[in-house]
Amino acid sequence: MKRIAAIVWFALSLSGSSFAQKPYPDLASYCRSMSETSSTILQARIEGISRSDAEGLITASGMTDPLSIRLVKEAIQFAYSRPASSDIDAMRAELRALCMAKKIFVQ
Repeated sequence: MKRIAAIVWFALSLSGSSFAQKPYPDLASYCRSMSETSSTILQARIEGISRSDAEGLITASGMTDPLSIRLVKEAIQFAYSRPASSDIDAMRAELRALCMAKKIFVQ
């Protein structure tokens, strides 16, 4: 239940201010921030929260900003495409690398 609340917090933090539109000095700062913010979803994956429960929280949180919804969906898609036994630090590093290559969380 604690992880589900964390995912809701993640979703709301994005929807409140269009997270991706905040000023970042460079791509590396943006990608570092996105990978760290996505940690709650990565942890949920490791702890066995179902993908459908994670996705259901997008609508349950009342998120309406299309960009924020896309970012959350990308984080969920990434997390659930990896085995639940994955190391969270390795997933966070891979997520950051994908962002730097502009393959995820593209601004």
